[in-house]
Amino acid sequence: MSWKRSVARVLILLVLGLGIGASGWLAVPTSARAASCSVSVGNGAFGTSISPLTAGTVDTTATLNFSCSGLTPAVPVTLCPNLDGGSGGGDGSGGRLLKLSPGVTLPFQIYQDSGRAQPWGSTVQPVFGTPPTITATPGLGGTINVSRTLYGRIWVQSTTAPGTYSSAFVGETFLWGLNLVSCAGITVGSTVTPALFTFSATLVPDCQVTAGNVDFGTSGVLSAAKDAQGSLGVTCTSGSPYSVGLNNGLTGTGPTQRKMKKGSETVTYGLYKNAARDQPWGDLAQGAGFVWSGSGTGGSQPFTVYGRAPAQTTPSPGAYADTVVATVTY
Repeated sequence: MSWKRSVARVLILLVLGLGIGASGWLAVPTSARAASCSVSVGNGAFGTSISPLTAGTVDTTATLNFSCSGLTPAVPVTLCPNLDGGSGGGDGSGGRLLKLSPGVTLPFQIYQDSGRAQPWGSTVQPVFGTPPTITATPGLGGTINVSRTLYGRIWVQSTTAPGTYSSAFVGETFLWGLNLVSCAGITVGSTVTPALFTFSATLVPDCQVTAGNVDFGTSGVLSAAKDAQGSLGVTCTSGSPYSVGLNNGLTGTGPTQRKMKKGSETVTYGLYKNAARDQPWGDLAQGAGFVWSGSGTGGSQPFTVYGRAPAQTTPSPGAYADTVVATVTY
């Protein structure tokens, strides 16, 4: 999206004695020169426990407060609150960024509306669009108090690295003046600067695991080893170290001494990390060599589970089963 910067600066003259200044901004009357204005913007917190695996878009809000005293009653005052890219910077095409570290960023935007369709821009840095035009009319006491909501949004991908992302806004140039029709193109006027405020989001490590069955099929006499295999899928946030272990099943006593049961009868079997079936797959309590370890990418990483029921005394015919829990530690 591109933004056309207007160079017209138009004020409606309502107070006797005002003149056009050389800058194109109307000169301020004596009563307005004594005006005292302040502005503040609250922080925007997207959350401190956002999982990149499930987040998608995350929204937050912040509040701008603008107040003045010593104004001329009944003469409208307009604020043009310019917002640049903050310390996170921009993407070069109007989008803003939250930053974790150099080169590690999160797409971010501030909007004027709750539908998050109109970006909150800056006439000082037109790439971000146009700022809202905030106008208020002082009463007989010559004061105004105005609040405006800033609507923030981030876009979190499953591949986004965990950490605290932020953008600090400091020294923002908020312009204000009398009877301003629109903030478009306005780059001069009285200024008021809010104290530092930030938008931030903390993404936390997370993992998910899926598993398929290990089906040994049907067999007669267990006079020879019976092999089968299944699958696991582990999805962990980018850069997150993890290990995946398998418990001993419902009644097993070790990785190669698991039991499929039918009533009180059992079939002994083992689960392994490799096709040769000489690396038993257990859990961390049995030692680091019994688990698979890896580092998350944000995508699903597949593992094959190799099963073997060794030759053994054959129990009575029927369906034998066991339940094994896969645990990802991260």
